[in-house]
Amino acid sequence: MDKNSEQAACNGADQHEEVDNMDEEAAAKEKLTANDPSKVKFTSVNLDGKNGDAKIDIHVAQTTVGMGKEELMKYANEPFWVRLRMFLFILFWVAWIGMLVGAVVIIIQAPRCPPAPTVQWYQKSAMYQIDLDTFQDSDGNEVKDLKGLASKIDYLKEQNVDALMLSAFYKSEKGGILDHKEVDASLGTVADFDELVKQLKEKDIRLVIDFNPNHSSDKHPWFLASIEGQEPYKDFYVWADSPSEDESSPPNNWINVNGDSAWKWNEARQQYYLNTFGAHLPDLNLRNELVKQELRDVVMHWMEKGVDGFKVIAASHLVEDADLRDEPIATVKETSKRKYKDVNHIYTVDQPENLGLFAEWKHLISNFSVNALPKILMAEVSGSLNGSMLYYGNETFTLAELPYDTHFTEISEEVTGIELHHHLAKLVINVPSYGWPSLLVGSKDVPSLASRVGEDLVDAIYMLATITKGTPIFYSGDKVGVSNVPLENKTSKSFDGFTNDSSSMHVNLNHSMQVLDKSKQSNSKILSRLLALRGQPALNFGLQTYPIVTNETFSLIRVRKGSPGYLVVVNLGKDSSKIDFTGKSGYLPETARVEIRSSNIVDGPLTDGEHPKISLDDVHLGPKQSVVFSFVPIFEG
Repeated sequence: MDKNSEQAACNGADQHEEVDNMDEEAAAKEKLTANDPSKVKFTSVNLDGKNGDAKIDIHVAQTTVGMGKEELMKYANEPFWVRLRMFLFILFWVAWIGMLVGAVVIIIQAPRCPPAPTVQWYQKSAMYQIDLDTFQDSDGNEVKDLKGLASKIDYLKEQNVDALMLSAFYKSEKGGILDHKEVDASLGTVADFDELVKQLKEKDIRLVIDFNPNHSSDKHPWFLASIEGQEPYKDFYVWADSPSEDESSPPNNWINVNGDSAWKWNEARQQYYLNTFGAHLPDLNLRNELVKQELRDVVMHWMEKGVDGFKVIAASHLVEDADLRDEPIATVKETSKRKYKDVNHIYTVDQPENLGLFAEWKHLISNFSVNALPKILMAEVSGSLNGSMLYYGNETFTLAELPYDTHFTEISEEVTGIELHHHLAKLVINVPSYGWPSLLVGSKDVPSLASRVGEDLVDAIYMLATITKGTPIFYSGDKVGVSNVPLENKTSKSFDGFTNDSSSMHVNLNHSMQVLDKSKQSNSKILSRLLALRGQPALNFGLQTYPIVTNETFSLIRVRKGSPGYLVVVNLGKDSSKIDFTGKSGYLPETARVEIRSSNIVDGPLTDGEHPKISLDDVHLGPKQSVVFSFVPIFEG
């Protein structure tokens, strides 16, 4: 081995020894500094390259500060710190609970925002009356029936009808009921009725049926048994003795709606029976508890079959004065024959006991309707407008949701804007705050709408009845707008074009219906488009104002913030008119869009497109023309 090799070996051995020594020193140093918060850091190594010496720079870094875990644990377990932690813990939860209680108090005491308004189905809907015996024949035998109505449900839905009022279909004779729970054989069967209800529910169409608790047929088993004095039917009807020794004198001066004596002598029983609507329709004794129970059973029977409400027929005449006192004469006549209106019916109309009967029926219906679509009572009231208000009940207990009378059907072709305002404003104002208005437009008991107001105003009446606050009651026989059909024929023939009647009059009427229905602007289509607006917020909850009312012009506004408003304008005059709404209402903008125009508007700016925009300072309407505008209402603030 040469000298250089020996030197290298020696140097390697020395280096190995130094490494071993360094490992021992490092281990010792690690041991010494294990709990030392300082760390030794080698920042640089400088070899001089001559003698193998190294210059090492060492930097001591402080990496942690404070006490170690064991030392901290000694303090943590001291009583002072334990109590402090517990105090802070309790303080936190006390503060949290305090804030929670405070928030609850603020929520309870703070003024509440009014709840969002809601409406029931009968408020959003328009009632559409149908008389089965004048509507639709299902099998070509010229007899209208339940199946005929069922066959037209799709059509009714297309016309936006969502609530039907169905005339009486009970087993009857000459209009008098023989069985309140049975379907008249000429109209169908109970199974037909059940199928009708099923189909209506599938189409989401509500059904209200007639309920006549006032009288029955004189051939009803109850009446026949009552004549014979059989129990428990002896007092099912209103019987009274003659004040004289023979039957020549009735119990009092009451007259029926036909102008005859309201009393009919029965030879077999040797007493008079009350008949408000004719001798063949004896009045039930609604003070008899057994009679009232029978009628409650009738209500339950049809509710269980799925009907959504009842129209109480002759609601004003249910109970009469128990003492049978004479009624005062309103009009002195030279002849002995008096009309019904010639007498003040203070003892036979709208007696307090009537409201008690409604309360019983309403209680029955309300209990049945729990957790279900509410069923309703309608009241056909023959008294004054103020009298019909009685049947709403009060703030704590509703009687009838929709009482109605016939005052709106009294308007004629010569009606003025001032008279229309009187009718509509009075209707809204008189109804109590907890009630909802209803407006009878037509029925089988009054002349057709067209014969009352003229064909050119039919659409205007439809518009006003649909847009005004309340539930309109339309009659299926009115929608064609035919005015030359006698009233006696109107109630025995179909006005809906759904019949196979071969009479020449009705063939012509059918042809008229078909022509009108194909027209884009027929009365039928106008009504359908109006019904489509029902449910709009402005019509359900909106304010109602009358910006222009004169003899020749009538207008009505419905507005609600955040939704479209509607303006109805009618020219009632015999001449064309330019109407300027500038400054007439703060709700109206400068322009509005034509929503629906009457069928007698065939040219001009109102026909320029589907929904033309019209300046409200220059609205042109011809004689008897009408229009519904939609607009964005202006609300200050």
